[in-house]
Amino acid sequence: MAEFPDRKMTTDTLFSTCSTTKAFAAAAVSLAIDDSKNTDSPLRWDTPLASIIRDDFVLENDYSTNHTTIEDALSHRSGLPTYGACLSLAHPNRPLREAVRYLRHLPMKYSPRSTFSYNNHMYMTVSHALEQIEGRPFGEIVKTRILEPLGMNDTHFSVQEVSKNPTLSRRLAKGYTWDVGSNTYVAEPYMTDEAVTGAGAMVSNVHEYTKWLRTMIYQTGPISPEGHAALVQPRTVITDMSDLVAPPAPHQLYALGWFIHSYRGEPLYWHSGSLAGFGIMVGFLPSKGFGFAMMSNTMNGRHAEVEIFLHLLDQISGGPAIPRTIGQSHVAESRSKAMPKAETMSEVMKRFYPCLPNPPIPHSLPLHQYVGRYEHPGFGSITLGIEKGHLGANLLDRVTAGIMSFQHASGEFFVGYFFQPKSIGMFSGYYKAEFTIDSCGVPTAMGLDLEPALGEEKIWFQRK
Repeated sequence: MAEFPDRKMTTDTLFSTCSTTKAFAAAAVSLAIDDSKNTDSPLRWDTPLASIIRDDFVLENDYSTNHTTIEDALSHRSGLPTYGACLSLAHPNRPLREAVRYLRHLPMKYSPRSTFSYNNHMYMTVSHALEQIEGRPFGEIVKTRILEPLGMNDTHFSVQEVSKNPTLSRRLAKGYTWDVGSNTYVAEPYMTDEAVTGAGAMVSNVHEYTKWLRTMIYQTGPISPEGHAALVQPRTVITDMSDLVAPPAPHQLYALGWFIHSYRGEPLYWHSGSLAGFGIMVGFLPSKGFGFAMMSNTMNGRHAEVEIFLHLLDQISGGPAIPRTIGQSHVAESRSKAMPKAETMSEVMKRFYPCLPNPPIPHSLPLHQYVGRYEHPGFGSITLGIEKGHLGANLLDRVTAGIMSFQHASGEFFVGYFFQPKSIGMFSGYYKAEFTIDSCGVPTAMGLDLEPALGEEKIWFQRK
């Protein structure tokens, strides 16, 4: 779908390429490692990040801080859970260094190197470390070290800057999300996060990506042979595939910016990218000299893209199509997750709190006494007011601009509903919320279950 009826998509249409940026970030690190080989302080994949940006990179405990390496960060095995809400609630113009320094305030979930846990913050951290090593912005590093040598002159590092450039904006795809309620597509805003850098900042097109894929398939410069080998070396086993839009398999592997799938016994390297309104799928099968780059202006496009590239692989393999019994159920399940039926507040209330008393216990204080500014050093602040008889917060100044409204459940327990007006976008989500009241009858903190991996553990915002 294009923004205007007369705007046609071509191989030169520009898209937010989202997390496919990660492979470029890892490649840039490989070049920095090559540069340092004959210096007094050679950089290695197992170099601890804290040794590069000691004041900035601090995690919840000393062991994780001192032992998390570059390859841990680039292979999603740092021990930090995803923390998607931390990115959504951030202010879009915060500096990259500030975003990295927030990590010390986020609870760890896993031991380092024990579990695959997809985490954009780690790629942002590596981007910051690379900036300190080279003394220039991450986008400039990738442009001069990778894009220009490959002739990728139509690849950019800020969708906001591209959208403001009259020459480029005419070719910039507008993203959409399907709204089940109105049976139509709703336009999505462009990403505004200045700190996302190596985690997903790139803007490019399929024509440009063919140059990148040729480099990966045939292992040519500017990446060295040692760099190529390191980038596709498996580092992490992924056993939980429930959140991945991926080729069907009981498990996948992860290298440095690339997932690894086995196709007819041959390694298939791939990576997806997704933001509200965009779905990207990129990959290559070296044994066949085959690569693919597919870009769509809806996140759900990734489901079709997986089916397309698997079909193409079957066609070029010369053998019978591989039966995909697992794949068919996987795709059906993925599609049901992609466009789920919207839950009502009463349904969410029962799911969150199945044992509510009837009638519910009233909240301890009048609602106006819960009003105030609540702060968390890693997630920022949320200022509560009263709107139409409910507690609520205006979060329109965040990376994911929206409104949060609170519906009382029982006692000090609420349901927080974050939503975007459809004039802005389609993102929405429900969160368990809880308030603590001190002995003087004053609210002291608000807890929100913003990270699913933490289970029942909430993120607590202290009232100021």
